[in-house]
Amino acid sequence: MNKNLVEGKIAVVTGSGQGIGEAIARRLAEFGAKVIITDINREKGQATADALCAEGYEASFKYFNVTDFDNLKSEIEAMRDIYGRIDIWVNNAGLTGTLRVDEITIEHWDKMQTIDIKSVFFCTQAVYEIMKEQNYGKLVHISSMAGERGGRSSSCAYSSAKAAVLNMSKCFALSGGQYNITSNCVCPGRTLTAMAQGLSWLTDPKDDPKLTIPMCRFGTPDDIANAVLFLSSDLSSYITGDIIDVNGGLYMK
Repeated sequence: MNKNLVEGKIAVVTGSGQGIGEAIARRLAEFGAKVIITDINREKGQATADALCAEGYEASFKYFNVTDFDNLKSEIEAMRDIYGRIDIWVNNAGLTGTLRVDEITIEHWDKMQTIDIKSVFFCTQAVYEIMKEQNYGKLVHISSMAGERGGRSSSCAYSSAKAAVLNMSKCFALSGGQYNITSNCVCPGRTLTAMAQGLSWLTDPKDDPKLTIPMCRFGTPDDIANAVLFLSSDLSSYITGDIIDVNGGLYMK
């Protein structure tokens, strides 16, 4: 594969101090991007950036709280000022939940919507203005299989927010085409991350991947990162408003 797929592009990945976000940042760096690591965990975010730099890649860390709505625009403009532009924006930061529909409180619902869709929209809105000025941009949003078919092991609040991300992505795709901006989603299935530790499918024998997933294994952060790399590169220049499902075929079950 061409190791220069995103050569010279400036990429921002939210929530990239660990897990899927870290894998995405690493993959983009490996294929030539200059990556801005953002996270609310300063220690993990800085460690990720330092590790990439130690391996010869160009990366920097910026503390970023995606729910600091009063300062989102100025914070994102400050990221733009690091390298003079933002070519790729990956909305990865989020959280999950496992409450049953009869357990969900207003507080749980509001927290999930604030982090998993409200922040995604307003971050995207801010970076969209930068991309319009550039007449170029790649917006990639991490949604979930739960957003497509409802939450089996995650809460209704989570799956509803992730469904909203899918629709939001299409709205930016409709508006962004005239500015050479694409907007697409990646929907992971059951992926082995720290966030997945509290979910039932990880340990329940009836969810053994050899029985439930055609590819006979759970996904890894690298599987998700590969899909994001494609949507961040010009190989996907005529793809917008679309979804890549990365679930080993589980969606067919």
